[in-house]
Amino acid sequence: MSRVVSVVVLDVWKDRRVHIMLTKINNFAATEYTKMLPVHVSKRGRLTIGAAALLTLSMIFGRCPPCAMRAFAASDAKDAITDQRDSLGNRIPDFSNCGYAGADRDIPDVPDRITVTPGGGDDGPRIQAAIERLAAVPVDEHGFHGSVWLAPGRFDVGGQIRITHSGIVLRGSGAGKGGTALVATGKDRRPLVRVEGTANRHFTGDSKHRVMDEYVPVGARRLRLDSIANLKVGDTVLVIRPSTREWIDAIAMNAFGVAWKPGTRDVRWDRVITRIEGNVIVLDAPITTAIERRFGGASVEAYDWPGRISNVGIEDLSLESEYATGHPQDEDHAWFGVTVNDVQNAWVARVEFRHFAGGAVTLWENTKHVTVEDCISLDPISELAGYRRRTFFTQGQLSLFLRCYSANGRHDFAVGHCAAGPNAFVNCRAAEAHGSSGPVESWASGVLYDNVRIDGAALELENRWMAPPGAGWSAANCVVWQCQAAMICAFRPPTANNWAIADWGQFAGDATFANRCDFVRPISLYQSQLRSRRGERAAAPIGLGLVNPISSTNPTLAEAAQFAAQSTHPARQLI
Repeated sequence: MSRVVSVVVLDVWKDRRVHIMLTKINNFAATEYTKMLPVHVSKRGRLTIGAAALLTLSMIFGRCPPCAMRAFAASDAKDAITDQRDSLGNRIPDFSNCGYAGADRDIPDVPDRITVTPGGGDDGPRIQAAIERLAAVPVDEHGFHGSVWLAPGRFDVGGQIRITHSGIVLRGSGAGKGGTALVATGKDRRPLVRVEGTANRHFTGDSKHRVMDEYVPVGARRLRLDSIANLKVGDTVLVIRPSTREWIDAIAMNAFGVAWKPGTRDVRWDRVITRIEGNVIVLDAPITTAIERRFGGASVEAYDWPGRISNVGIEDLSLESEYATGHPQDEDHAWFGVTVNDVQNAWVARVEFRHFAGGAVTLWENTKHVTVEDCISLDPISELAGYRRRTFFTQGQLSLFLRCYSANGRHDFAVGHCAAGPNAFVNCRAAEAHGSSGPVESWASGVLYDNVRIDGAALELENRWMAPPGAGWSAANCVVWQCQAAMICAFRPPTANNWAIADWGQFAGDATFANRCDFVRPISLYQSQLRSRRGERAAAPIGLGLVNPISSTNPTLAEAAQFAAQSTHPARQLI
């Protein structure tokens, strides 16, 4: 079946959205759609659609699973599902604080201060010198030194680019043809770009207090303490839920071969006190695992972290790793595109990644409030085993992966060891996946998969036992909302839950399932929660979901013929 797609830009809006007309011509008819796409329009007039366009084309013209032909649910499922509490008060968490600045403000457009052009040879030292020179420039009223702008062309980097100061943006001239490409040369296994502060967090002293509640449910923000001495509104605190022997025994992670040890699976929430009422503190984001006195309760302690950096961005460029041509499993080359640690309030936006063995973007355990949006990863080069091809990965908390696309990954959208959450993957797609997405190590809690499509593999919330060794229960109090995958596996850990709402695929598990192979409102849980908290202007740029209930459930004759024809070619990909 022939396919021709044309894209016409009708209008560009000030809020970085573009109104486009998509026309598809096939053997049946020409069909036109007008859509609002969240894109980047730079001050140079450069329009970057990238992964968002791929995802939207996939949504509009891609296959609909047969069960998606059911009628759109008339009732609003948000009140019935997300606001529902069990007998202990546990509920689906609020994910709307995930992302840069807690999703309280937009990613800024930071002015360029220094320009770097390709020079031939190893360009890494010149880029690094520009970053260090920019760090000496006084910050503006928003806390930014400015951006280092990389002119169009290829920049070879024999080592790595490091950003270790707050207020720095590394910006290219676009990720496509005629844009900026950073190419990791040589055989060292390293990140090409490393964003990293200093791990010197220290507690402020005499501020540690015990949580006195017998039970604090999932989704709660209020903690009753033994005292609020030396605590105040605005303090950054660590809420630590210990992994005691009693808890490990209760969830059967003392099993032979898994054998969790006390103290190795603590959950550590990094929070800010927003209000104090007597001996009760109110946190800026919810907890994602219930706190129970019988399992050791929890503690709260204020901290300072002078070395943690913030307001850092990587945007509008391509990152690529050279490899041994003709060796599709070569691993003697750059391992990661971007790694981030000891950082809060940062972003990676409109970046294309190619050939990295370990992953495109990796957020380590000391990251908080990081947005990764409109990024695409293609053609990773590595073996298909071990800790490889974790394309978009977080071990931090309050991360947002928005409109990201991965091809040929192994764990395309993955969460690591004891990630405290909430974390969210929204409007993302994996094509030709070689393995499942989902939490892949121990007890990641409060993860949202919202309008995520995994072609050819599973989305799993389950006990992974020994894969990898010692992983055991990997997902707790996580949500799969309006997703598509070959298999949706959602099991209920002892003392916790998982939810799978309005998903398509085959199903397995004993978690809370609802509206299987059906639609619910809101289409996007994250967008709905953000709208409730910040209003329509903040929510609209999240964009379209991967499902299209209007055209899927009330198709035109041409669309119905298209769906029927596509069903005879289930493996055909449009992008």
